[in-house]
Amino acid sequence: MKLRIILLIVCFCFTSAYTQSLFSEKTQNTMIAKLITSDSLTYYQCRVVDADIQVTTGNQTIESEKQQITITEKFVIALKKNEYWIRYYTSGLTVFPNRRFSGLKIRQKAYWNFSFRVERKLEDKEVEFLAVLQTVGKETTEYDFALTKHTTNQIIIKQRKNFEQLLIKEKLSISEALKL
Repeated sequence: MKLRIILLIVCFCFTSAYTQSLFSEKTQNTMIAKLITSDSLTYYQCRVVDADIQVTTGNQTIESEKQQITITEKFVIALKKNEYWIRYYTSGLTVFPNRRFSGLKIRQKAYWNFSFRVERKLEDKEVEFLAVLQTVGKETTEYDFALTKHTTNQIIIKQRKNFEQLLIKEKLSISEALKL
């Protein structure tokens, strides 16, 4: 029993030392920096893009001019044995403006239809990038929750009942930055 407790303390100290060296002073208080082994948190991103739409039904293909749509993505970050892992999911296209996105802060709904795409280990610089997102985003107000022409790029960082919904000013795409 004593050996087991000592092993747990050593594992915790090693994990703590690893995460302290990974994060800068600016990012050490972020949600990802506070993850513990075998725990996870979820990043949701919803952003507006101009896209050519093509719909295929049976034997008919219909194309339209560029339209603004929202792309919603989910990134589950887990800390496993001192390594950060990411599971990437996408949702179907949603018309713009997107008033449903703010509901994700409460609970993910089945109608979002997230589909698993890929899982892989994150490099240290990618983990730091995810931490920086929380520090550069602007906190939303109740008027910002839906995606409108004024709030076209948002993320929700969520761990159980803890969450932050942030506006991202740049045309930043997490999936493109992480090459998913």
